[in-house]
Amino acid sequence: MRLLLHVRFRGIIVGTMDDLNFWGKRVLARVDINSPMKDGRLLDRSRIEAHAKTIRELHESGAKVVVMAHQGRPGGDDFDHLEQHARALEPLVGTSVKFVKDVTGPEALRAIDSLEPGDVLILDNVRLLAEENIQAEPERLVKTLLVRELAPHFDVYVGDAFATAHRSQPSVAGFPYVLPSVAGRVMESELRGLSKVLDVSSRSFFIGGSKVDDVVKVMPNLIGKGTVMTGGLVALTFAKAYGQYLGPAEDIVKSLGVEVIEGARRVLEKGKVMVPVDYVVERPDGEVEVQEAGQELSGVPKDVGPMTVAAYRDVIDASDAVIFKGTAGVVEDPRFRRGTVALLEAALKSGAFVLVGGGHASAALSWVEEGLRKAVGYTSTAGGAMLYLAAGLKMPGVEALAYSYSKFIARGGWP
Repeated sequence: MRLLLHVRFRGIIVGTMDDLNFWGKRVLARVDINSPMKDGRLLDRSRIEAHAKTIRELHESGAKVVVMAHQGRPGGDDFDHLEQHARALEPLVGTSVKFVKDVTGPEALRAIDSLEPGDVLILDNVRLLAEENIQAEPERLVKTLLVRELAPHFDVYVGDAFATAHRSQPSVAGFPYVLPSVAGRVMESELRGLSKVLDVSSRSFFIGGSKVDDVVKVMPNLIGKGTVMTGGLVALTFAKAYGQYLGPAEDIVKSLGVEVIEGARRVLEKGKVMVPVDYVVERPDGEVEVQEAGQELSGVPKDVGPMTVAAYRDVIDASDAVIFKGTAGVVEDPRFRRGTVALLEAALKSGAFVLVGGGHASAALSWVEEGLRKAVGYTSTAGGAMLYLAAGLKMPGVEALAYSYSKFIARGGWP
């Protein structure tokens, strides 16, 4: 029997699955199995594997389990249905996982109401609903069609989507205000683990990847908590904000919008952000070469260069903790993985506590020498949420669970 039931986190209490008996209960579990995809295929299943533990435990507890999740963002290349996620879950959960190509409509509600104890059903991509892509206060979230339509069909909500807990969206932060709610095993593990490792005094952050808008929002808080190094599209955005001319990549950065670039400039008014001093570029003829920043690049930057790796390594070596989110380049192409692998290896050899977060960064660990992987201090399923937590910002998904624990469970409101 587990001794620790609830989780204390930043002065609030979040319930866990040990607080409830799920037998015969209708359980809505919000997970985050959003995974890297290419050409409609899953490239990495680590998040699916992580959340399968929660789903399997609910299944074995005799719950009627309905899984809610998203994949990608509307308009993105990785925005897709969840049928293949259901197939990937089946061997991990140990039972058939039903899939319905619907979220709140009649087909979904019929499938939910027909479940027997131990059954598992996954709804389609919740971001197919336009209202799921808003961010609002709880009062507005509970009035969304998603919450109003689905909540009456459930007895309890399990919030396991830590990677999305920094977003105040209906599926993440709406249901706990109307249903008894607890943290799933991934959420519980993240809260226990991250609350311990983010108090280290000497920290550095490597932030890469393509989700620049999220990074720009959190960066003002991060730069006061450690040295920030950048890679990927994040680096190009801040390089542009510094005034670098990026050659063929100018249009890529401009496509992010004026608000993002101006946001990056405002960040730089508050403190320094490290950007690459050289890049690995792909020229129009397909050739790959290293070019220094500051000159007119003749190709698209797709990785950080060796001088950048050396400069970042100096920062890493002086840190007691390194928080690694995202990748340094277009790692889907093996020609542009070297920077990411070199920086990960530098962190793992440094003796610092290394926290790796986000699907792409976690996947990149597979390219690192096997013996070095043991030096990872903690691997988080989250990227953006991890940065929000590190920066001390609000986590609406966690706060909603704490509210639900206080209202429904701690006061004896749950039988």
